[in-house]
Formats: sequence, structure tokens, C-alpha cells
Amino acid sequence: MRGAVKPGSFPPKSPRDHVDVVLLEPQKSENIGAAARAMANTGLGRLILVRPRISKPELMEASATRQGRSRLSAAEIHSDLKSALAPYSLVAAASARGGGKRGVVYSPRRAAPLFLAANIGRAAILFGTERAGLSSADLRSAHLVVTIPTEDPENSSLNLAQSVLILGYELLLASGGEPPPPPVVSAAPFQDVDRALGDLEATLASIGFLPETNTGGWFMNVKKIFNRSLLTRGECDLIQGICRQIRYKTRAAEKERKGAPEGGRTPEGDTERGPEKGGKKDSPGG
Repeated sequence: MRGAVKPGSFPPKSPRDHVDVVLLEPQKSENIGAAARAMANTGLGRLILVRPRISKPELMEASATRQGRSRLSAAEIHSDLKSALAPYSLVAAASARGGGKRGVVYSPRRAAPLFLAANIGRAAILFGTERAGLSSADLRSAHLVVTIPTEDPENSSLNLAQSVLILGYELLLASGGEPPPPPVVSAAPFQDVDRALGDLEATLASIGFLPETNTGGWFMNVKKIFNRSLLTRGECDLIQGICRQIRYKTRAAEKERKGAPEGGRTPEGDTERGPEKGGKKDSPGG
């Protein structure tokens, strides 16, 4: 779809033009078109599609109407979620999924000022499939989760385009008031944060802090600490520097342990001893 935009076909930039909508595996052509229309209604930026199923392109264009067709013609298509989210400094996942390992949760109204902060760079709102929404693994790709409140938690499922419109509307309202104070520094791109936290997860797993099973779920408790504030490039570099030092010291200690005679003394003067029989391993975070 990208590259088919005619000169002058895209509307002037709005204060929300830097906020893109990412649809993960949308199944219905009419929902894609209606989401594009909602984006045009509320002045959101680009439409990003990840593995879409476009079986009826004519229905998609009809649902977009004249206002939303510029978003359709400029839409990007990606084969995987990680590449789709790579340019963004802030990613919010729209989900009603419960559970304690889904990240920091905001209402649309509380989340809106975060998207409008100065120097935030490009931001994205991630939506899942019509049938199942976003998986727990998908939610871990986001900095925060946005849940649209409903009267009955048992009836929390909303149409895809309705969800886009509600979040876009809250951004529209928020941009009409006093702008929030700008962050002191610019946030790091998604790929920098993903690389740093991936390195941290692997390092914590290597020293036994994380269990061998459901490592990603356990690490989400750690990741939530960092997701409460936007990491900078320098902070990402710092995390990776800490991980390198941990790995270096771990390897050095292992070499020293293997080189010391049984029952002998290490260079520091401490008698080397094995683990106590019957001792229990501390649980992660315990």
C-alpha cells in the first residue's frame, strides 16, 4: 500500500500525527477500513499492518470512506511485530486481558498525556486480532497497556475500529488543553530498549535469578519497573554495561573456582566450599 499516496492527498499534520496505529493480524477488511476512518477523524498518524488478511479490498476502501483512504494508501505492511515496532519510543498495547504480568495499565484518559509529551518521538498504539486480541507475549512488546473501561468486565470486548476511535478521541481531547511538561531527555527507540532488556533477561537467567520455565513471564516483574518511565539511550547502554560486567565476573569466578585445589584456599584467602547439603535455592525475587 505504501507509495500510492498522491500529492496533497494526506491532510495537514495534527498534534497527534506522530501517534501511529499498529494492527496485528487484522482478519476483516471492513475493520481495517473503519480503523483508517477513525484515525482520520481524530488526526492520528500512519496505519501499520502486521500480517493482515485483506480478502475484500473493495470493502476495506468503502469502510474507510473518503476521509480514511489517505491512511489506507499510505499504510505500511510488515511480516513481524518486532520490525513494525522498531521506530517507536513509546508503544501502548490496547487490551482488556487480565493478569498481573501484562505491564503497567492505564485508562485511555490517563495514557493520553504520555503520547503528547514534547520530544517523545514517534509513538504507537498496538491492537490485536478481532477474535483473540493480543497474547501475553505481544503485551510484553509494549511499554504500557491501555484498557478501555466497560460497565461489565465480562463484556469488555469492543469492535476494533471502535477501540481506535475511543483512544483517538481521548488524544484529541488531551491535545486541546495545556501541554504536559516535556521530559528532561529524549526517550530511546524501541529497538534499543528491547535489546537492553533482552540482554538483562538473558543475564539474569544465566545466573539463576530467573527460572528455566516461563522465564519471560517472571522477567515481566522486572520489566515493569523500567516501563514505569521511558528509558533513554544512555540508560539502555548502562543496563547493557552492567550485564557485561556481571557476565565477566561470573566467568572469572568460575575459572577461579575450577582452578583452586579441593579444600584449598582461593587467592582472596577464603576456603572454597560446595553448596550445603539439603540447602534450598532462593526463588527469584525472594
